[in-house]
Amino acid sequence: MNRKLITTSVLLLTAAFVYAQNYITLHEDCNYGGKSYFLEAGTYKMYQMRIGNDRLSCIQIPYGFKVTIYENDDFYGKSKTYTGNVPCLETEWNDMASSIVVENSNYQQGNPSDYVVFYTDCYSKGIYRSLRPGTYKGADLGEFKNNISSFYIYGNLRVRVYTNNESATGYYNTFESSQSCLSNNYNDKISSLVIEYKPNTSSGNNSGNIGGIGNFATFYSECNYGGNAIRLQPGYYSSEKLGVLKYAIESAQVPANLQVKVFINNDNLYGDSKILTGNTNCMDYSLKDKIGSMVIETKSGSSGGNNSNLPTYDAVVIYTDANYKGQSSYLLPGSYFTMSQAGGFPAKALSSLHVPPGFKVVIYEEENFGGKSMTITDSRSGFSFSNWNDRAASIKVYRD
Repeated sequence: MNRKLITTSVLLLTAAFVYAQNYITLHEDCNYGGKSYFLEAGTYKMYQMRIGNDRLSCIQIPYGFKVTIYENDDFYGKSKTYTGNVPCLETEWNDMASSIVVENSNYQQGNPSDYVVFYTDCYSKGIYRSLRPGTYKGADLGEFKNNISSFYIYGNLRVRVYTNNESATGYYNTFESSQSCLSNNYNDKISSLVIEYKPNTSSGNNSGNIGGIGNFATFYSECNYGGNAIRLQPGYYSSEKLGVLKYAIESAQVPANLQVKVFINNDNLYGDSKILTGNTNCMDYSLKDKIGSMVIETKSGSSGGNNSNLPTYDAVVIYTDANYKGQSSYLLPGSYFTMSQAGGFPAKALSSLHVPPGFKVVIYEEENFGGKSMTITDSRSGFSFSNWNDRAASIKVYRD
């Protein structure tokens, strides 16, 4: 295995691999250049787009997402829909978008705890990345194409693998369980793959409708489920991720298998909070237009934890400020050669992190896992006594 080649590939294929989970990425310049901004599923008028009016030139669109851009605010005028990465918008659309709709079909099923960790070496060693359910062709796998030796499955998933075929078509073999070391028929020969849910599960097909079982909650800017709306799957949502609904939520639909911890008059998942379960057609005075951030989680993972303001969730969460504040990213197991690969997190800005039971984090002072390192096995509200504040330049996340 050529480590230098892997490092170069990782840096070049960030668009197709690292960000391919929970949001799209907007770029000011073509070929993934310039400033970048993240948008989750939702509707975004001009003042909500983050990138600004008439500044969009490039879009990273992960599997399962659909993006529609409009020439005018409020979703008027001509429009264009994309379902895959757009390295450079056509001349008629470059720097012309004034509103955006982001849709994610992956909301229809699944659990944020369901994913597969792939390793370049046997026995869960080497470089590794986590992938959620979806189809991954050769270009999507990047440095992992023909370079997978073992994998570990979390959740009710199975893996279909294709050898000598980068389009995920034709003959395949299905693995229903984790593989500590693939046989010679598959070791370093997987060119594309599909991660899918096992059939006949009990999760049902309801996708979050009122009173049902689903995997996203829906929030509205007006009572009785009216006005602007945004659908959110389990995860951490600071104020910037709520967009126009920051301090503007008046009703909510929460399926039976989820609960929502909302933070009152706080942008960064901290302070006074309440738990929402079920549907609320109109918030009372203590919550209406006062929700600044929230955590959505499955009820089965909502208990415990060392900090009353931090939920139990199957991901590591890193923050730019102490006491679990500031910009945040939640990370599945993986090797992140730079902090920007860790959900767009800024370099040398890590000041606190939430580490769930069974996870381990190693931070490094240089990119590509160079320089001194520190191993962390539990949550830390700060690094004042260890001299690691604002020092991490790359990071690895492990799960037992």
